[in-house]
Order: sequence, then structure tokens, then C-alpha cells
Amino acid sequence: MVRYALAAEDKEARRDVILAAARTLFLRDPEKLPSAAAIATEAGLAKGTVYLYFSTKEEIFMDLLHVERVAMMARIREAFAPDSRSVDEKIGAFITDYVTHVTARPDISKLESLGYSVLERNIEQGRLRAYKQELGAALVDAGTVVEAALGLAEGEGARVLVHSYALTQGLWQALDIPPDCLEMMGDAAVAFTSLDFATELNVSLDRYWRGLRSQA
Repeated sequence: MVRYALAAEDKEARRDVILAAARTLFLRDPEKLPSAAAIATEAGLAKGTVYLYFSTKEEIFMDLLHVERVAMMARIREAFAPDSRSVDEKIGAFITDYVTHVTARPDISKLESLGYSVLERNIEQGRLRAYKQELGAALVDAGTVVEAALGLAEGEGARVLVHSYALTQGLWQALDIPPDCLEMMGDAAVAFTSLDFATELNVSLDRYWRGLRSQA
């Protein structure tokens, strides 16, 4: 039993090494997914070892994205858990933490934009289904905590979180314009370059979440 537990821990540790290597490479060049061979080299492993844990390079990045998504649901549950703070204090603290967290992980925002179009198309359906089911359950759980904290109707918490995700990704994609595109836009580019993603995300989420208070 002890030997099995140690083997399981070793496998999990190696999996984490692969994910860390993949993220390191993607941060260096977020315009393309690195190959499994490059990830193996970065992780100090044989290419065949990587394929013992992941079937495709897209699966590696989908796993990385999935871990981040589920961890975010846990952060939300913690942010709105019952305590002595007022609702407004919880919303303010959550938005600050959320914006800081998102802006510190530009690679995750990039992966989110590749989720449906690239990553999910190259993952075995059974594994993809497992990802979806786990994320769905985490979303519902976090939404329930938000509902209780804000006094929202059943089911509205998950809806609010989906809206917040869409707002985040929409802003990020609108403001993440490649330099060559900005050059083509000429003077009109100032409409985008004058906007800071972190600032605009903070303002937008604050307006949205505090607006929920008047509807509760």
C-alpha cells in the first residue's frame, strides 16, 4: 500500500514537471504551442515519457488550463465564504485578487483563446468529457457560494461567473492586439493602446458585480 502511494506521488510529481515545462516554453513564445519533444527536453525527460502521461501536446495545455480553471473556482468559493465582512468588502477584495491573478498569468488568457478552436479538437473525447464534468461541478459549487453571499436566486451564481469569464476574455482579446495590426490601424490605434487591461477589467467587473447588489 505504501509502495503504491509513493508510486502515485511520483507520477503526480512527474506530471507537474511536464506541465511546468510546457508553461515555461509557452511563456517564451505564446504565439504557438511547443512540441512534445521540446517540452520533454525542458522537463529533462525522454519524449516517450511525456506520452505516458499525455496523448498529445494539446492535452498537456488543456490539462494546464483545466487545473487553472478549477483552482479559480476554489478561489471564488473562498472569496465569498461566510465571514464577518460585508458583501461590498467581499466583492472589492475578490475583484482585486481576481484582476491581480489574471494579469499575472497572460499565458492562461492566451490558452483560453485557444481552448475551443485548438486544444479541444485534439483531445480524446472521454478525457474532454471528464474535464467538462469536473469544471461544471466546480462552477456550480462556486456559484452556490456566490448566491448565498449576494442573495441571488438559485442558478444565478454560476451565471454571474460565466458572465465574468466572458467579460475577462472579451477585454483581453480586444486589447491584445499584435504590433503589426496596431501599425496598420495608424492613429486609430490610440483607442486601444490608451486602455490598460488590468484597469479596464477592474472597472468593468466592479460595475458588473456591484450592479448585482441592486438586483438582489
